[in-house]
Amino acid sequence: MRIATIHGYATSTVKHRSLEGWRLLLAVPESPDLAPQIVLDSLGAAIGQRVLISSDGSEARKIVKDERSPARWSVMGIIDPERDLNVG
Repeated sequence: MRIATIHGYATSTVKHRSLEGWRLLLAVPESPDLAPQIVLDSLGAAIGQRVLISSDGSEARKIVKDERSPARWSVMGIIDPERDLNVG
C-alpha cells in the first residue's frame, strides 16, 4: 500500500471488458522514486485528493468481479485532510 495524490482521469477507447464502466484515475505516489499508476476507483476519489492505493491485484479483480481482469492497482481509501496527522 502507498499514499498517492490523484492527478487526473485515464480515458481509453478500448479496454478490457472487465474495466468497462469503472473510473480509472492517475495516482502519483508521494515517494519521488515511484512511478505514477493507473488505479481502479470504486470510492469516488477526486483530483487533488490524497488516497491509499494498493497493488493487490486479487482485490482489484474482486472489485470488478472478474478473475481474468488485468486490474492490479486500486484505491483502497481516501485520506481525510481534517484527520491527516501529516498536514500542517
